[in-house]
Amino acid sequence: MRFIQVLLLAALFALIGLGALYVVAPTRFVELAVQAERWTAGLEHKELDIPGFHLHYLDSGGTGTPLVLVHGFGADKDNWTRLARHLRKHYRVIALDLPGYGQSDAPTTERYTIGDQVERLHAFVQAIGLSRAHFGGNSMGGNIVATYAARYPNQVASLWLVAASGVSAAPQSELRKLIADTGQNPLAPSDAVQYRSMLQWVMARPPYLPNAVVDVLAARAVAAQPLRAKQFADLVEEANALEPLIRSLPIPTHVLWGAQDRVLHVGAVRVLSAVLPHATHSILPGIGHLPMVEAPEQSANDYLAFRLASRG
Repeated sequence: MRFIQVLLLAALFALIGLGALYVVAPTRFVELAVQAERWTAGLEHKELDIPGFHLHYLDSGGTGTPLVLVHGFGADKDNWTRLARHLRKHYRVIALDLPGYGQSDAPTTERYTIGDQVERLHAFVQAIGLSRAHFGGNSMGGNIVATYAARYPNQVASLWLVAASGVSAAPQSELRKLIADTGQNPLAPSDAVQYRSMLQWVMARPPYLPNAVVDVLAARAVAAQPLRAKQFADLVEEANALEPLIRSLPIPTHVLWGAQDRVLHVGAVRVLSAVLPHATHSILPGIGHLPMVEAPEQSANDYLAFRLASRG
C-alpha cells in the first residue's frame, strides 16, 4: 500500500512539474511533448548525411516491410507520429524531414522543387539501405513520392497519396483561388494571427492544442516564413502536371482525401482515378487537408485495408 502511495505522490509531483514547465518554459514543454508522442508511437529519432544535407528522421525499426512517409509544404516528420502508432506493429515506419524542413538542413541557397526533393529522397532511401519500399506522402509529399515512383518504379512497392498536390486538372480549391486573386499564401504565415488562420485552412478537425503550444509553433513558422516564401516560389516556378508522369503507372496505389479539404480540391480524386484506373480511393467526411493528423486511426485502418487488398 505504501508503495502505491509513493507512486501516486511521484505522479502528482510530475504533473505539477509539467504544469510549471508549460507556464515558464513552453518551448521546452513542446519539445518534451513531441518526444513523448514519438515514444508512444515507438519511433526513434535518427540522423544521417546525404550529399549537401544533414537529415533528421523517425524510424520504428523492426523487420516489417518499410513504409517511407513524406510530409507536405511547411510541415515535418511529426505530422506522421500519431498515425505511426497504429502502423508500427505492421510495418517499419520511416518519416523524414525533407531538406529545408523540420530539423534537417535548410540552406536558403538551395532550390526546393519537386524534382530536387525527389532526388534527395532517393539519396535518403539509399543511405538507409532500402532497395525497395512502400511510399506515402501528403500534399507536396504526395507529389514527391508519385514523381519518385515514375522515376524509380522498380524501387516502389506501393503508393499512398494523401491529398497529393500537382493534379493539374483538379477543380480550383479555396486556397488556389485565394492565391490567384490576392497573391497571399496562408501556408506561409508571417505572424501569429496568420498562423492560427493557417491551422483552420489545413484542418477541418484539428486536434486540441493549448494556447502556449500554438504560440511556440507559430513562432517557429513565422521565423521560417522567408524560406517558405522562397520554397513556394521554387515549387510554382517549376510546377509540372502530375497526371502525365503517373498515367497507367503499374504500382498499387491508394488515394486518401478529406472531403472538407480547402487546400487541394477533393475533386482531384476523380482525376487520379481516371489516370490510374487500378487505383483505389477513400474520401473521409468531415476531414480537411491532413487526414493523418485529424483522423490518425481512421487513416491508418484505411491504409491497412488497402495493403491487405493489394497483398503488400
